[in-house]
Amino acid sequence: NFGQSGSHYDYKLIVFVHPNARACSDIFEELGYEIQMRDAPFKVADIKSLWLQEHIVKSGCCGEKEYLKLYSYIQFDYPIVIHLDLDSLILKPMDDLFDVMLADDKLIGKEESIESARKRVAVMHDNPLPQSGSIDAYFTRDYNMINPGKKHVGVQGGFLIVRPNQAAFDEYIKIVLSGNFRSGGGWGGQYGGYFGAQQIQGICSYFYDKKHPGTGVELNKCYYNVMADPPRQNEVGKCRDGREECQDCRDTPLEEIYSVHFTLCQKPWKCRYPSGSEKQKAMCSKFHGEWFRIREDLERVRALERNVGGSEVGDYAKPKGPHMPEIFRGFCKSGQASGYIPLQ
Repeated sequence: NFGQSGSHYDYKLIVFVHPNARACSDIFEELGYEIQMRDAPFKVADIKSLWLQEHIVKSGCCGEKEYLKLYSYIQFDYPIVIHLDLDSLILKPMDDLFDVMLADDKLIGKEESIESARKRVAVMHDNPLPQSGSIDAYFTRDYNMINPGKKHVGVQGGFLIVRPNQAAFDEYIKIVLSGNFRSGGGWGGQYGGYFGAQQIQGICSYFYDKKHPGTGVELNKCYYNVMADPPRQNEVGKCRDGREECQDCRDTPLEEIYSVHFTLCQKPWKCRYPSGSEKQKAMCSKFHGEWFRIREDLERVRALERNVGGSEVGDYAKPKGPHMPEIFRGFCKSGQASGYIPLQ
């Protein structure tokens, strides 16, 4: 809720919907989203590589349809676009990221506040931030998808903050259509070798690491797009990022986390108790608890909207699902997807 978050930025909710999903998209309009019906931003038949034509449609989570995310780059009514997968949750305002990204537009008389914001931005491996105003994107990387020490690590495809830019959008399409993706190697023969390499995960890494170095910032995944993933292979092996020492994101206090991504933790609406190590279970339980806390807040707000002029609590009746109410807040009747109680 913008009014309660403490952020000084307003927002607009937009959802990209492929025509194949039109029938199940009405709920987004009810929740206040602008629905943009979008097909893939290129024709697969126009890709110069026959191998990539064949494989791009069946790799990753969604084939060529994942490239709908590129439409974030042409939302010109907004200075910044945050693209999130649907299984994401925002816990804190990200104003510092926006202040630093937009520094050129607001620097006069605010140099001190911009410098303070820069110090609060958690960059992966404590790397230095580029000069304020020169940052075009923020992202995290998915070290779970690679063997320790891999040189070119893919971008995590469920979290991308960008400045809209027609030239960037056009260049992405040109890269795809060029077909310059080698089997076993990746984009440019180097940026690949992991799940989703033919889609956003691989091409964003290629774009910001190879084509436009210094314009994208890898944020610390223990604070942004947090997934409760172990930092080492098999808990005790090498650090997944190839370093001798690595931060364990599962130790990050909940109040310091900006956003969560329900990948390893599984989707809250499946009502399942998290699996994995005890540390992972504990962190995922906290994440699920936050999701259902916000779900309950939404229910209460909707009840008040239905009951304008009535009682202060409206017609909200808290559900009494018996499955682990300390986490699921009564919204789960059992530990499976069929036990989830939908929105009222």
